[in-house]
Order: sequence, then C-alpha cells, then structure tokens
Amino acid sequence: MRYIFLALSALILAGCATNARDCDPTTGDVSIITKFNCNYSGTWDKRVEDKQKTLQYDQELNKEFKAVNDAIEKEKALSNANVVSKQKSQQELQKSMNNLLAQLKKKTAGRADAQKQVADLEKSMKEAQNKPSASELQKQMELQKLQGQLNELQETLASQ
Repeated sequence: MRYIFLALSALILAGCATNARDCDPTTGDVSIITKFNCNYSGTWDKRVEDKQKTLQYDQELNKEFKAVNDAIEKEKALSNANVVSKQKSQQELQKSMNNLLAQLKKKTAGRADAQKQVADLEKSMKEAQNKPSASELQKQMELQKLQGQLNELQETLASQ
C-alpha cells in the first residue's frame, strides 16, 4: 500500500509540473491529469488572459486603421470636391473671357493697336488653357499675367 501511495504521489507531483505548451488545447488530446493540472495551476486562466489582451490590442489597432481609412476617404472626397469646384470655376472663367473677347473685337474694330492687344490677350488665354499647370503657384502667375493684359487693354480703351 505504501508503494501505491508513493507512486500516486509521484504521479500527481509530476502532473503539477505543467507548462503553457502542455496546456494548449489546440495541440491535440490532453490527458485528464494534464487538464486538471492546467486548471489547478492557473495556466489556462493565464492563457485566457493573454488571449484577451491580444484581442483587445488587435481591436484597438483595428480601430486606428479604421480612423485612418475614414480620414483618407474624407480627404479624397474633399479633393474631388476641390477638383470639381476648380473645373467649374475654370469653365466660368473661360465663358467670361470668350464673351469679353467677342465684345472687345467688336469695339476695337478699325483700331490696329487695340486689336493687337486683343489678339495677344486671346493668344495668352489659349496658351494658358492648353498648357497643363505644374502647380497652383504657376496657375496663379498665369492668371495674374492675364489680368495684367486685361488691365492694359482696359486702359487703352479708356484713353480713347
């Protein structure tokens, strides 16, 4: 009887020496003694805590990814709105310039100096239309040049 008690004690003590790898339920069938020892030693509880921490971290990370993605979508929508707004503004500018040129051609009929200024203005407008702008600053400079030509022409016509 004493030998049985010693063998049983050795078996129980050997079962208490479990590690996290032995308590992984995905590794296959685990004996009843190992399951008891995993539960008794707290290894399964520690495993559950670790998995919960990992899940919480992954959820926070996913939340940040979603926030960045939403910000990108918002920026794209604003950018698209700006492009549409700029195109509309450019179309309005083109229409106004075409109307102005038509009126100026009628008004300057017979005046060579004014007609040359109108022709130069029309040429500058066409160049600005056909030339893609590399930057907003370049576009602003082109518009300023056109505005200067318009002012010169206006002064020429006002001095009649």
